[in-house]
Amino acid sequence: MPELPEVHTTVEGLKKLVINKMIRDVWSDFHVGTAVGARQTIKNRKYFDKFRKIVMGAKIKSLERRGKNILIHLSNKHTIVVHMKMTGHLMVGKYKFKNKKWVAIEKGPLQDSFNKFIHLVFSLSNKRHLVLSDMRKFASITIFKTEELHKHETLAELGPDPLDPNFSAEKFFEIIHSKKNTPIKSSLLDQSAVSGIGNIYSDEILWETGVHPFSKADKIPEKKLIEIFGVAQKILRFSIKHGGDSKSDYRNAFGEKGRFQNFHKAYGKKDQKCQKKNCLGIIQRTMIRGRSAHFCPKHQIKHGG
Repeated sequence: MPELPEVHTTVEGLKKLVINKMIRDVWSDFHVGTAVGARQTIKNRKYFDKFRKIVMGAKIKSLERRGKNILIHLSNKHTIVVHMKMTGHLMVGKYKFKNKKWVAIEKGPLQDSFNKFIHLVFSLSNKRHLVLSDMRKFASITIFKTEELHKHETLAELGPDPLDPNFSAEKFFEIIHSKKNTPIKSSLLDQSAVSGIGNIYSDEILWETGVHPFSKADKIPEKKLIEIFGVAQKILRFSIKHGGDSKSDYRNAFGEKGRFQNFHKAYGKKDQKCQKKNCLGIIQRTMIRGRSAHFCPKHQIKHGG
């Protein structure tokens, strides 16, 4: 699933490609073969018809990231909210509808095999297209009046952003320390506690700080939690610098891979020798509350039994 660095990278790429472009038309097949009842996303055909009427003719005025969500602000005072979920990614290029599917007509990264699962297409005024490729069709796309975004269920529940300059290490400690009897891995994944961190970056943060993922959040010393906060910021910014993580199928707005997967120390390293200097550990993989965790049993210390 795209996490904070991937969503940030996508937003920054889109800003270069779609600002002030008018949406001429919208196509989607998310509703085909999707049993969602009355769910208020474009996977509901009636909702999509309403969505299409609202966005057609509007200009894209600005974009921003909130947690793992992309907000596309329109000139008609509405905002499209996109959560890319497991396999979604937004791209811009020239496409045509051929043999009942959309295909990129520009040679290059957009023709990557991971970019071919097009289920949402915005036709723009410059004759290019903003598309969503999503192999598993898990992405969520909704629309709200911009002034009512506070009513959006997901956005309303988001915790502080780890890269927000107003979010302090002390506040981070207060939030995480309050997670009584909760594994630190689960606490970092809790989007209502801190937004934007997922499986990849939680593994890398805990490996770097030497904290076992099963450590109880409220038993980790304050000094160590403050270190986790600093390392989290460092790793997230490093990944942004390298275009995010494409170990799976994430691609940026140009259809290109990120490079952070080349720097993994824990995530996806099961049964490999730990890269920590002078550590003889072997990376293990376990499950914690339904989520995977990769860690070194030698240098990552368990706090709280």
